[in-house]
Order: sequence, then structure tokens, then C-alpha cells
Amino acid sequence: MPQLKVSLKPTKQELKPGDTRFRADFVNASSEPATLNLHAASHPALALQVRDGKGEAILLPPPGAPEREDLEPGSVIPPGQSVTLEYAGFLDRSLTAGEYRVRYFSKYSQLGGRRDDPLVSEWVDFRVRPANGFPVGRPVLGVPLPRPKWWELWFIPRWLICLILRWLGLIRCDRVFEQEVDEARTETISNAPPGAEAWNGTYGWRARFHQRVEQPTCRVLVTVRVRLVGTLTAAQQSAWQTAIDSAWSNRFKNCAGGCCCGNGYTIRCELQYVSSGEHQVVTVGTSTTSMTSWGATDTVDVNHEYGHMLGALDEYFTVNGVDYGAGRQATGDIMNNPANQPIAAHYELVRATTSALLGTACSTIPVANNC
Repeated sequence: MPQLKVSLKPTKQELKPGDTRFRADFVNASSEPATLNLHAASHPALALQVRDGKGEAILLPPPGAPEREDLEPGSVIPPGQSVTLEYAGFLDRSLTAGEYRVRYFSKYSQLGGRRDDPLVSEWVDFRVRPANGFPVGRPVLGVPLPRPKWWELWFIPRWLICLILRWLGLIRCDRVFEQEVDEARTETISNAPPGAEAWNGTYGWRARFHQRVEQPTCRVLVTVRVRLVGTLTAAQQSAWQTAIDSAWSNRFKNCAGGCCCGNGYTIRCELQYVSSGEHQVVTVGTSTTSMTSWGATDTVDVNHEYGHMLGALDEYFTVNGVDYGAGRQATGDIMNNPANQPIAAHYELVRATTSALLGTACSTIPVANNC
């Protein structure tokens, strides 16, 4: 029977959070050819298990929606031959300093294992060093709103109330509100079809961004700051920014109570490159495999991964008990098919932040609709 062996090796024994980098060497130790789907195996969340010093599991960001290459049999590795993969950037940049361990583990044929004979490496111990200089964010989901003020009950026409309050100087519409958001997100994928069973599992990440609600411009500006690890040309950096702006900006708006921006706050989303103070660390690779590992020339799947940074969950197979069907459906939204557009629900964390900043209930609707 074909038999693969795998070993992991860190490039450094002490790692900075977000800069994790391990090399996996796969060797065919048998006398028969073996197969390994290198494209599927390159997704860290499908192939790696991470534990902290207490033995508790560390959840990794979800893998990208399966592509055609992920579902193919894979590459043939002749007897005695080997192949190498590199796993980078799969640990969150805010991971607590301390001792950790990681191993390769899979019981799926595409990833070199079988149910009765998983492909497993030895545990590799490594240390995460302290990190600092990150923005302090806070969760906003579930933040209670203050009781409505008497003038928000609208016993008389709203426009008249607003006119009077603004004439008396009791209402200002020239303010800018800002918030660093940091929200834990988890999802469990199940019911993946034959050939994609490796996607079944529980994943976790933190949605982080800076949000400005601008009354003078009636705009919500959402900024995700990323620090790049790897080489990305200026043209490629611009291509990522353009793709994300096109996918996520000026499609929806937040409608809020009160006397300012009566037709809503248009949502604008941007990607900003920084050398420190990042929300996320993005490792540059040859293909996009997760929220924190993007392909240098990719301008499609990165839009889906940006959605995770905003807190949106995947929408393929069954996620948290909701059946979405196959991934990359022609009519699927961006969290199902990265080539398509987002829907209002994908801005839920943005909406909740706007509500918390303005102190009033908000909704998210298309920009063309009236509030």
C-alpha cells in the first residue's frame, strides 16, 4: 500500500504572532506511487492541528471555498520521492505569548491519509513571543442601546421636530464617531459532500477593523489595516485594494434614527497597508488559502476573505446548522462564491457598530433604496 510520511519544521523556534511559518516535507516511503492533493493540503486549517501549553485547541481561520483543484485526486509522488509545502500566517497576530505545538493530521485521501490510517506528523513545539503595539478594539454585538429620547418618539412629524431641535442648537450634525472593533467569530462546517470532507470542522478568527461614522458626509468608513509578510508589488497592492473597494463599497447604507443623514450613511470599505498597528497579518503566497494567506495575483477570492475580516461567515455546505448547498454557486453571494456580490447580512458587524456609535437602532439596506 502507498505510504506517505510527513514532518514539520519551523523556520524559527520563537515566532512573532501572525508571522508563523512552517515547512512540511512529504516523503513516499513505500514501493508504490502515492497521491497528495497539494492544492487542498496547502490550506492550513484543513491539515494542521495547533495546541497551547495546556493542550487546548487553537482554532484556525476557515479555508477558502473548495475550488476545482481541491477536489481532484492530486499529484503522484513516486516511491522514494518527496514534495514540500509551506504553511505561513495561520496564527492570529494577538495570540498570547507562550509555548505551543503543531502537527500535520489528516484522515482524508486528498491530504494523504485514510480513516483507519491518518497521515500524522510528530508534534512540533514552538514558542510565540510577546507582541505589542496593536490597536485596542472591543466587541459591539449585543451592546445595549440607550432608551429613546422623547423627541425620537415622533408624536409630531419628524421633520418638524428636527427643524426645531436644530434651530435651538440641541442637535448637531457635524460630528464624527470612531471605534476600533474586535469581535471573536466561530463557525462549524458540516455535511461537506464526498471529496470535500476535509472541510468539515470548527474554525475561529477575530474580525477587526476601524470604523468612522461621519455625519458631515453621511458616510460609514470601514478600514482594515493589514501588515504584509512576503513580496507584493505596488501594482499588486493596488489591485487588491481596487478589488475590495469594488466588491464591498457603495452598495449598502446604514439607516439610523435621529435628525442627521435622513437618507442613511453609505458604507465604504477599504484595505490599508501598514508596517505596525495592524488588524490582520496577511502572508503573500501563490494562491489564496485562508483569511490570512492571499495569492499575490488573486483579485477574486481575496474579496471573500475580506468578508471574514468584517465578521461574515462562510455560506457553503452547512454552516452553524444552516444548509447553503454547494460552494461557488453561480447565483451564490460573495461568502459562497467570491466572484459575486455581498448582501446586507454580511455587514452585520458594521451595522452593529454604527448603532453603538450613534446610540440608536440601525438597519442595512441597498444604497438605491430610501431609508
